[in-house]
Amino acid sequence: MTRFRTLGLGLATAVALTASATPAVAASPAGPAKPARGCPTDVYYKVKSKRVVSYWVPGTHFVDGKGGKVTGKVDKSWTESATLEAGADVSIGALWATVKVQVSASATKSNTVTVGHWYEHQISGNRYGHIRYRVIGYRVLFEKRRTRPDCSDQFLDAFYGDIPTTKEGWKYWETTTP
Repeated sequence: MTRFRTLGLGLATAVALTASATPAVAASPAGPAKPARGCPTDVYYKVKSKRVVSYWVPGTHFVDGKGGKVTGKVDKSWTESATLEAGADVSIGALWATVKVQVSASATKSNTVTVGHWYEHQISGNRYGHIRYRVIGYRVLFEKRRTRPDCSDQFLDAFYGDIPTTKEGWKYWETTTP
């Protein structure tokens, strides 16, 4: 049976497609018919979980207040690169294809911030305003799995990856202390 989970099809769809695509096999008097062949052995990656994270650009945290406005500027270059846990034995090409489909189409192997623009935000009275520049990305838990010839799945490994995207910008928040 083909691995439909990589296409994102549900079980009912997979059964319907398999049933309609499989020719009827008549049972012989000698016994039940054997399948023509098993599944191809295949190693693949699955995203077990992901969460949005901010990769903070060093030197871009500004605080001002009480009240008024906070102003900041990014005027230096900084790079955030995709990383995997040490010891993760993976096929980078196959893993990257999984990231683009299952994590985010805007995922990138690295994001270099080289902007030079100002940002201002009004601060509520009696509060401190904070701004900080960030690259938005994902902390992803991957599973490395293998399809066996009998079409069952085998768990091989699990590891985390930090994946930046092409999305970036300022984050603003307020506190009662600086």
